[in-house]
Amino acid sequence: MTNWRIAVMSDSHGDKETIRQFKDEQSESDYLIHCGDSELSAEDALLGEMVAVKGNCDPDGLPEYLMLSAGSFRVLVTHGHLDQVKTGLLPLRYRAEEAGADIVLFGHTHLYGAEVHEGILFVNPGSTHRPPPGRPATYAVIEKTAAGVSVRFLNTDATEADSADFPDFPKSR
Repeated sequence: MTNWRIAVMSDSHGDKETIRQFKDEQSESDYLIHCGDSELSAEDALLGEMVAVKGNCDPDGLPEYLMLSAGSFRVLVTHGHLDQVKTGLLPLRYRAEEAGADIVLFGHTHLYGAEVHEGILFVNPGSTHRPPPGRPATYAVIEKTAAGVSVRFLNTDATEADSADFPDFPKSR
């Protein structure tokens, strides 16, 4: 898997229709990921065929952290509340370094964003159901191609809200 595509959402807070729509629109992705606060049980059919972690608003049954492989990249998936992401990325960066992650996918803040810290790409897809006032409801699509890694933030109607390109990611740490 030299080139790959990950579609990631978070903080849907019980909005089942948005999860259905996300799965339909992004069905060609290598991974469909939910970074928590789906408010669905681990057995809910909507989470089938998705990688999902437990957020602070979720019932028990989902893991709090998961590691995936996308090509040569190691991807850490979490909600972020256990690493206090609302106050900064330092605790999550330490966790990522300990796990040997190249990419970290997380939610909790409801704000989308992508940035590289100390050679690790951090991506928050935003919230598909409760974005902050004045911000769009979004999810993210991360793609690795020969040109590097790109992150597109899509509105829930699949139109582009924003994007970020990382042509030389990863640089060695």
